Parts: sequence; structure tokens; C-alpha cells
Amino acid sequence: MARYTGPKCRKCRRFQASLCGKANCAINRKNLPPGPRPTRRRKISDAGQQLIEKQKVRFAYGLMERQFRGVYNQASKMPGETGLNLMSLLELRLDNIVYRLGLAATRSQARQIVTHGLVSVDGNKLSVPSARLKIGQKISFTERGKRSKYVEILKEEIASRDVSGWLSVDRESLTGELVSLPGAGDWESIFNPNAIVENYSR
Repeated sequence: MARYTGPKCRKCRRFQASLCGKANCAINRKNLPPGPRPTRRRKISDAGQQLIEKQKVRFAYGLMERQFRGVYNQASKMPGETGLNLMSLLELRLDNIVYRLGLAATRSQARQIVTHGLVSVDGNKLSVPSARLKIGQKISFTERGKRSKYVEILKEEIASRDVSGWLSVDRESLTGELVSLPGAGDWESIFNPNAIVENYSR
């Protein structure tokens, strides 16, 4: 199955949660699922709700099912709670860290600037969005990235963006660093990792 490339806000409306990261997400204007209104309301089973919770996280981070299952399998082999391990591994992806640093407005945009070769890690260009970073690694723009019009726009926009506590950012030089591992509460409260574990444990 290919990656979903349709309207991002359609998924937000489908799952009744803002997953795209946009400030002007359509769910803020029309908090209704897409498509015709159902003639009667159907009760969602526990299994159905668990699937919804998994899909919310998968679409938010932009992973295909096979990729997501691979991350889950890795999280299940780590010590500690599988759900928290899963979310921590997702947060440590390069595209997500670029987004968390405020260097991109959404995860989709972060993925794009990474694949276009505009981001470097420890001074070396890295164009793999799924690359997992370690504590102490530094993120910046490549020389090509610094010359792009995107960086000029970003210098004006980054001042109003919040940065996660497990990261540090220099808004002047547009550089960031992973200073600690993400923990519970460092991701969106709309995600329920325990439901994902239950879904895969069925």
C-alpha cells in the first residue's frame, strides 16, 4: 500500500483529531467526519477503537503499515512499556525532530525538506526521514539549504513556534540539538499508545 497523499485534513476529520499539524486545520472549522451523514449512529467496538488509535498515530507520523509494524516490533523488544517505547522511537525520527524544533510547520513539510537534502546531522547531509537520532546529535541546514528561500521565510516564522523540552534550538542560526530522550507527555495527548499495543496483541 502506497503512502497516503490525499487531503491531510480529511484524515483529521475522519479520526476527529488534528493530525496534520496545521494551525488552520479543517477540523477547527468543520468538526464532522467526511462523507454523507449516517442515517443512524453505530457503536464502535473495542477492536474498532483500537484500530482507530493506531491509524491516528500512523497517519500523524506519515508511516505505512509495514513501517509502523516494524517500529512496534522493535519497541516490544525494548525494556519498559511497549507503548511508551513506540512513541519514543517515533519521536526520534529525523523528520519529527525537524518538526519539533520548529524548522518546519508540519511533519509533512519536515519530511519534504529532509528528502530534498536541505538538512544535515552533525555536519553531514542526511536525507532519510526515518533516520533515528541519538542524544547529542546536532541538526542544521546544509549549505544548499541555507541559500534557499525557505530559510529566509523560516527566520521570520520560527520565533512564534514552541520547542519541545527534550530539544534545544538556536533560532538565530537555525540549529538544534537532541539533549534528552522524549518521555511520556512529550507527544500529543490525543494519542493512546496503550490502545495500539492492545490492537497488535489481539
